[in-house]
Amino acid sequence: MKRKITISFIIICVAIISTPFILVNLRIKVDPLKENEKKISLNFKRNFPLKSDLLKIYTNFKTNILNVNPIPNKVIETENEWKFLGNNFSNALSESKGLVVFTKKELASLKKILILKKEWLKERNIAFYIAIAPNKHTIHSDMIKIKKYERNTKLQQLDSLCKIIDVNFINLGANFPKGNDTILYHKTDTHWNGYAGFYAYQSSMDFITRDFKKTIFGQYKLDNMESYVEDNKIGDLNNMLMNNKTEDFIHLKFKTPEKAIEQTDQLTVPIGYHNADRLYEKRFQNASSNNNLKILVFHDSFFPYYEKYFSETFNHSVFIWNHKFDKDVIEIEKPNILYHEIVERDIDVLLNR
Repeated sequence: MKRKITISFIIICVAIISTPFILVNLRIKVDPLKENEKKISLNFKRNFPLKSDLLKIYTNFKTNILNVNPIPNKVIETENEWKFLGNNFSNALSESKGLVVFTKKELASLKKILILKKEWLKERNIAFYIAIAPNKHTIHSDMIKIKKYERNTKLQQLDSLCKIIDVNFINLGANFPKGNDTILYHKTDTHWNGYAGFYAYQSSMDFITRDFKKTIFGQYKLDNMESYVEDNKIGDLNNMLMNNKTEDFIHLKFKTPEKAIEQTDQLTVPIGYHNADRLYEKRFQNASSNNNLKILVFHDSFFPYYEKYFSETFNHSVFIWNHKFDKDVIEIEKPNILYHEIVERDIDVLLNR
């Protein structure tokens, strides 16, 4: 009986592996070849059928039958069912643990770049803020049983450097509550939730109000908000593992109607933009705000968790989903404040000249 099962299993495996090769050979349409490209390898790369199906079979077998992580370098799983990004993307794990840091050469280059940005903005009377969203690893370091190296991480190196050259550096995790049961990040996703976004807003306003002491801001407290759950969401880390298990995502919303009114887009989306065009620009006007300030934000996917607080706080706000320090956009918008938000794992983008 066991022998029959073994033989059947082998036959099924051979059939699964062979089918794509047979289909490739029988495929009538062959895409045009570029010069110096090998016909067989290119055709297979472009037209490999059942690729996603086979990968799903593999990941499901490893996850549900063998109960092991199918892609350990991409996703780290802990005993309490939390997931973290591995080193496959930007050395996120190693950077959070201080195993990979800025070199002296990189710090020297970073210093020059930030000073140039600061001086360029100062000439235009624009306040400059760099805001870093901490990695999930950094906040929940104790969940990953890897000892942190005894030296400053890239996040801490940047903080120290900004103090030396007098650039406003905001650690968006500075106001995170300590020692309570508040969940701040999604368990199966790299991003934080609505509570973390609110505390990030508070940390930001702590800095901005120091520089604009004579300005009245209608700041918000947690009492002004109420939580709600967006259920049946598949976290991006589960998605990497082709795991269809869902999670309840926690968000916050105002208890009273928002007053900011979204405006029509005015900017041209850059050629080769990395995201959907509709996500590039958002702009709001809030005539009921207590100030006449305009804020321009360059950001990534962490900022949408607290963008509504900015649109309600400032008279005019423009949010650009792009890390590029775009001088053309700055010249067009002429803001009072330039706020550059970056997640910790992408901190190297600051080295781009």
